[in-house]
Amino acid sequence: MMKTTTLIVLLWWINPQLYAQHWVSLFDGKDLKGWIKMGDSALFEVKDSSIVLHQKANTKEHSFLRTRKQYRNFILELDAKREEGFHYGILVRAIPTPDTAHVRLYGYQVKVDHDKKRRWTGGVFDDFGNTWKWISVLTDNPKAQYALKEVGEWDHYRFELIDNHIRVWVNGVAASNIVHDKYKKGFIALKIHFLDNKPQAEKPAAYLKNIRIITKNPRSFTKTMDIPEKRVGQN
Repeated sequence: MMKTTTLIVLLWWINPQLYAQHWVSLFDGKDLKGWIKMGDSALFEVKDSSIVLHQKANTKEHSFLRTRKQYRNFILELDAKREEGFHYGILVRAIPTPDTAHVRLYGYQVKVDHDKKRRWTGGVFDDFGNTWKWISVLTDNPKAQYALKEVGEWDHYRFELIDNHIRVWVNGVAASNIVHDKYKKGFIALKIHFLDNKPQAEKPAAYLKNIRIITKNPRSFTKTMDIPEKRVGQN
């Protein structure tokens, strides 16, 4: 098995076309076919070949745009940019919640954050309703804290979820490298936070494009990471 995997890795390194053939697009730049809106559907639209996220004042719950399919082991990449004052989450292995739950989805959330003091982008937390638990913070990874580009520029994200390993890159910089056992399989989802009575916050938006995934033999296409792996307990 090791020889076969090594051979595949060498082949895609030598022949980029082989690597490219394994990617499947999750968004064609034209419509949201393959995605499901949860919450306020007006907050999601397609414009200029991008998925555009908005906020709305006085909303009572978070809104989500999720894939129709669930995924177990995969590599996900996408490009995203944000306007000043807008932050959101990218959920991986998100699962449906009971009707009594505070939100519609639980899962691993990778924060996309505009706050220059916190610098949370690329960190991971377990998002489970009206609370959450950080499982990968960037306080000991200053290089990742400053990987995010300026507002209005496109950032590139890469996610590798293989078994219980979760790894995240922001603009090619290793941000999170953790082992966690809670969510085995789930949707990929974009999360817009509910907004209190702040109409001035409705104007900013976020944009996502080039969303693609590898699900066939993703182990053969993983990248090396230059930060240590951390095993994190569920509780």
